[in-house]
Amino acid sequence: MNSVIVLEALDGVGKTTVAKILARKMNAVLYRPSVKIIQFVNESVKLPYGSPVRSENIRKSLEMMSNEIKEITKYSTVVIDRFYASWASAEAGDGNLRMAGLSIDNWPRNLIKPNLSIHLRVDEDVRLARIGSRAHQNDREIRLGNDQTYRHRVLRSLTRLTNYDVDNTFRTPDETASRILQIFRNIKERRNPLSVLVV
Repeated sequence: MNSVIVLEALDGVGKTTVAKILARKMNAVLYRPSVKIIQFVNESVKLPYGSPVRSENIRKSLEMMSNEIKEITKYSTVVIDRFYASWASAEAGDGNLRMAGLSIDNWPRNLIKPNLSIHLRVDEDVRLARIGSRAHQNDREIRLGNDQTYRHRVLRSLTRLTNYDVDNTFRTPDETASRILQIFRNIKERRNPLSVLVV
């Protein structure tokens, strides 16, 4: 089985761009869910935010994604642009106490656990400027910008559910991808213990 690397972040941090570059540098597959899963998720997010049915459907979609990712790891390393930590941290942000105590050490058994899970960050002013330049902002993006308590809970959960924090504020996307690749190589060579580290 090949390795799985996940990039998790708030909206506007540059995660998608970095994930594409990282996948190219590693000759890895940048995971995209199948049409079936995308349709299922699109229907699920139309349900009321925070509703039990919506949450259960998102859990199901994560299991479906996990199964697809496991198949890809049979022949390639996989880079993922958001996975379990993003969903769980949003739940924790809404005050779901079951999610608030989760960490990388007690990963759900029914989901593939990444070999490396990066919490990508930028300074909040930079993030808000990037979000503000978009033609459309979704409800989550607006809430992250306006609700400090919600944002703090989400960030705290993202840190608990990832191995490393990497700051993308003053690096180019290429430099950030190279830094993540360096961390991954260090882990593979067992020179660096898998624990939370701000770099």
